[in-house]
Amino acid sequence: MSIRPHPTKGPGWWYIDIGRGKSRKRLPFHGTYEEAFIFSSSIVQTRPDEVQTMAPRIKDLVVPFLTWYKKEASPRTIRDIRFSIDLYFIPWFGNLQPAQISLALCNKFKDTLLEKGLSPTTINKHFNYFSSLIKWAVVHGHCQPLGFTLPRFPRKKTVSRPKQPLTQRQVDAIYKHLDHQYRIPFLLMADHGLRVEEALNMKVEDINEANGTMTFIGKGSKYRTVPFMSDRFEEEMDKVLSIQLEGFLTINKKTGKPYSTIWKPLKRATKAAGITKSVNHHILRHTFATLAAQGGMNPHALQKILGHSSIETTNKIYTNVSHDFVGDEARKLRENKKR
Repeated sequence: MSIRPHPTKGPGWWYIDIGRGKSRKRLPFHGTYEEAFIFSSSIVQTRPDEVQTMAPRIKDLVVPFLTWYKKEASPRTIRDIRFSIDLYFIPWFGNLQPAQISLALCNKFKDTLLEKGLSPTTINKHFNYFSSLIKWAVVHGHCQPLGFTLPRFPRKKTVSRPKQPLTQRQVDAIYKHLDHQYRIPFLLMADHGLRVEEALNMKVEDINEANGTMTFIGKGSKYRTVPFMSDRFEEEMDKVLSIQLEGFLTINKKTGKPYSTIWKPLKRATKAAGITKSVNHHILRHTFATLAAQGGMNPHALQKILGHSSIETTNKIYTNVSHDFVGDEARKLRENKKR
């Protein structure tokens, strides 16, 4: 079974091939790809004797899988998984039904990627994406589970140094060197602890100037209210609201849409500030959480601001902060010597 654009009837028209060889039937269909896929699946379910010959191929599962996966992952992850599918899995498995995939074929695929210079970690990532596609197909009734576990390289046990948050002086220096159009999302992350998707998609309609709060839909489609937490954020907000009454707070003038990332301008500002450590979106959120904990903010208040579903996640921040008791004792000693 396959679904392809109709060659003559124009956009929205598809033809569905059912069966193979001389017994193949071709049905025209008008609608979206997802509707055509559901229609073809219903035919398969009503004719179980042809399920094996009509089972969808891997490449026929890609579009409906990605349509579903968009609700579960970030745009960056979607782009990465699309790249993985197009570059690796379609050439190798695209014309196969899930039942035709064997462990030997997967091992050969793994060895080929290794010969091309891909690292074991990267190969494992591609297999994780492929596993997600197969699991989705099983749950939605498109195929049976594979009779084996997809091969992966064993993880190496490494001791990594925990990511260090920025100091308040470093945050201030980056803000000073950052281009003005990126300052609001920067402050939403660094001064308020928002995730990058939340910061870049903040709208004027989310802002309540009277209460000094912002209410928006965060991770897990949950509403969250965060108070204004810095004077400089309110100053930047006033500049935007004086000329803008609705829509996104930060817009890419080239596309007319919100930025998907501010990593490059953040990197430029970090370098201009003389900071050598790597700075990314999540470090800004982590820095806010650490500075708030060090400042004595109540854990439950910080949990609500950060949008953690569990207080245990928030408590880990306080645990890490409390590990600096050696530094605290050293500071006390210095103060005693000054007396």
